[in-house]
Amino acid sequence: MRERCRMKTGLASFSMGAVLRATRALAARARLLAVYLSFSAGASVVGLLTTLFMIRHVEPEQFGRLAITLGALMIANAAIGFGADNLVAINKAKLDAQGYASFRRAYSHFALTTFVVGQFVAVPVWLFGQVDGLVLLVPLMALLKFFVSMASIEYVMDQRALAYGLVQLLTAMAASVVTVALVLWVSPKAESRIVALMLADAALLVVRYGVKPTVVASWRFDREAFGRIARFGAPLMLSVGPAYLINEVDKVVVAQRLDLASAGIYGAACTIAGFMLTFITALLNTSVPKLMASLKEGRESPTRITTHYVIRFCGLSIVFAALFLAAYTLAAGHLLPARYTAAIPIVYVLVAMMQWRSAYAVIGTVTDYYGMTTEKLIGFMLAAAIALGSNLLLIPRFGLLGAAFGTGLAYMALAAWLMLALARRPLVPHTV
Repeated sequence: MRERCRMKTGLASFSMGAVLRATRALAARARLLAVYLSFSAGASVVGLLTTLFMIRHVEPEQFGRLAITLGALMIANAAIGFGADNLVAINKAKLDAQGYASFRRAYSHFALTTFVVGQFVAVPVWLFGQVDGLVLLVPLMALLKFFVSMASIEYVMDQRALAYGLVQLLTAMAASVVTVALVLWVSPKAESRIVALMLADAALLVVRYGVKPTVVASWRFDREAFGRIARFGAPLMLSVGPAYLINEVDKVVVAQRLDLASAGIYGAACTIAGFMLTFITALLNTSVPKLMASLKEGRESPTRITTHYVIRFCGLSIVFAALFLAAYTLAAGHLLPARYTAAIPIVYVLVAMMQWRSAYAVIGTVTDYYGMTTEKLIGFMLAAAIALGSNLLLIPRFGLLGAAFGTGLAYMALAAWLMLALARRPLVPHTV
């Protein structure tokens, strides 16, 4: 009898201990998410207020130029790092300090090389093509973003949420202050916002790495390291075109089938709805270290782990979307001037369709961890075809609402394809 009582007491103690450990772990993750979300939300609020300021002081045509230039920046960002920026997180999780330092040095030198090539390409494109002069600034913007992104990923993998949050918030605040100053006192054009973003990124890099550009002074052509990075990134580089179509074809088709003013209104709606991406990014930053640790341990199948994270991730994303749209419903009529009121209903569709982007964020992270770049290329091509076809079909019939819906369909197809590929392939973790 006494032995049985002791066994019951032991089981009760074990159960209570397990509950306490789980509670503490959950509380720690909640605090981490709160830090990421609070700083990222602060940065997004600053960006949103800057957007509203520009809406009141900048013509829709200039907003359209800005939206198209930032879309081109997405391509340049991928080109500078050869589409392999996820290697920063993967190698940070799997390599020792010395191995990661060697990788970071080689990857930085690789980015400098692609920047020089990109700048040489941008000049003749501007001289002989019918493109905006802002294209000349895109390679330098992409190089700055490359180093800012690398620093941010390192903070995330080290779970230095406070440092990451400060980087996000202070950069957004600096860009906002410079934007307001340039728009009011220099020129109310797209160039003012572009220059402000570049100056803010440059200031952050000076604070983090110092004035002396050691990465430039130490540059060397490491054929072996460059080759490994290129082999990993080659399928992802081929994905740049499809990725651009997925994210930007809606704006381009709106500008062509409707007009540049409509593109500006749609760009404003995308910027407002982009606040939803703040939560997605914050939640992903909280989840990635734990997700990669679970994949590395291998206690469950990758498909099971991915499904578990997708369900939790999307559930939290939907809750945040509902709260955001409730607040937006109350505030939209007061924040947007008359010439931008057409953007109000577009935001609802954009936020709703972003939930497929939440699913892709998790699944894409897992496929990158296993080096499934070819499968990702196929998925991007499929999704790009859906994005292009749906936008060409829906925009003439439904206007800006059709554009918002078409992009969501593309992300739905991309997430479904990668999940299917993940379930069918034998997996080996990938490092460079």
